[in-house]
Amino acid sequence: MRILQVYKDVHPLVRGGIERYLHDLSRYLAGKGHEVSVLVAGNARGGSKTVVSGFNVIEYPCICRILSNPISPGLRSILQNTPADILHFHVPLPSAVIAWLLSGRNTPYIVTYHSDIVRQAFFLPFYGPLLRRFLKGASKVIATSPVYLDTSIYLSDLDNTEVVPIGSDLDVFRPPDVDTEGDYVLFVGRFRKYKGIGVLLDAWKEFPRRKLVMVGGGPLENNVRNKIREDSLNIEIVSNPDDRKLVELYQQARCLILPSTMRSEAFGMVQTEAMACGIPVISTALPTGVPWVNSDNVSGLIIPPGDSIAIAEAVKKMDDPQMHSRLSFGALERAEHHFNAKRLFSRVESLLEEAANVEIN
Repeated sequence: MRILQVYKDVHPLVRGGIERYLHDLSRYLAGKGHEVSVLVAGNARGGSKTVVSGFNVIEYPCICRILSNPISPGLRSILQNTPADILHFHVPLPSAVIAWLLSGRNTPYIVTYHSDIVRQAFFLPFYGPLLRRFLKGASKVIATSPVYLDTSIYLSDLDNTEVVPIGSDLDVFRPPDVDTEGDYVLFVGRFRKYKGIGVLLDAWKEFPRRKLVMVGGGPLENNVRNKIREDSLNIEIVSNPDDRKLVELYQQARCLILPSTMRSEAFGMVQTEAMACGIPVISTALPTGVPWVNSDNVSGLIIPPGDSIAIAEAVKKMDDPQMHSRLSFGALERAEHHFNAKRLFSRVESLLEEAANVEIN
C-alpha cells in the first residue's frame, strides 16, 4: 500500500512531539512492507527527496511560515499529483487542509487530529467551516484521547472518529538496567509560551540546591537563559540531545514536569516517554488529554495550571520514597498497558488499510 503522510516537519530533521510520532509511525509502516512517503515543508524551491528510517521524506516548496503554518502556493498541485493509495493528514495544518480541498482529488484519506488551533484563533471564522468540511470528508478522524474528542468543537459532532492514543517505543524508552536515584527534575519540550515555561522558572526560585534540567530549545530560549542568569536559578539547558542521550536523561531523573498552561498542549507525548522509563510525571489539569495520560496519584501528580506554588509543592512530594516508588511503578505499568506504540501503530495501520479498501491479511 502506498501511504502519503502530510505534515510540516518530521523527526529527526525537526524535533517535537508530532514530528517524532510521525517518524515512528512511518518507520513502523515501512517496516510492515508499505511504501511510505512523508510530505513536509522545505525551502522556497523544495523538491528534495531523502530516505529516513526506511521511508521517503519529500519536501514541498514553502515561501515562508506564518504563525508556524507553511505557506506553499504549489501544495495543491503536489497533493493532487503525488501517487498514493491513501493519504494521512496530521493537523493542525491549515495550508494542507485548504490545498486538499482545492485539489479536487478523491483518493481516500484519514486524519490524526493532534490539537485545536489556539494561537491563531482569529483565523477560525474563515478556516473553521473549511476544517469541518475536511474532517467530515475523511474516512476516519483519529483523536489522541477521549477527553480531546469530547471537548473539541471540531470533533465532538463527527460520526467518523476513533480514539487512538500516541504511544512510545518501549524498546527505546525503558527503565535503566541498573537502578539509579535521580537528583534532578526534568522538563522536555519546545520553549514556547503554552508550555508554562515562565511559571516553571518562577517555581524554581524555591530550589537553590535542586537542579532542573530543561531539554529543548525554541522561540523562548534566549528569554529562558536570561532569566536563569538574572535569578541565579539552578537550571541546566540541554539543546537537542540525540535519542540515546534523551533516554538517559529520562532514566536518571527524579521526575518529569510538564507545566503547560494552554489547550495547545493536547496530549503531552513526553509523559509517555517518561512513564515508559519508570519516571513519575507532574503535569497540569488542562481540559485536554494531558491529565488523562498522566493519571493522578497513579503515574504522577496533577496540579492546577499556572500555579508556581503548586509546582514547588508537587516537586517536594516526590521526595517521599514510598510515594515516589509507588508512582514509578504506576507510571511504568500505565505505559505498558496503554501507550505501547507498536500496538497503537497497528490500529492506525488497520484504519489506513480499511480506508484504502486493502484486504488485511
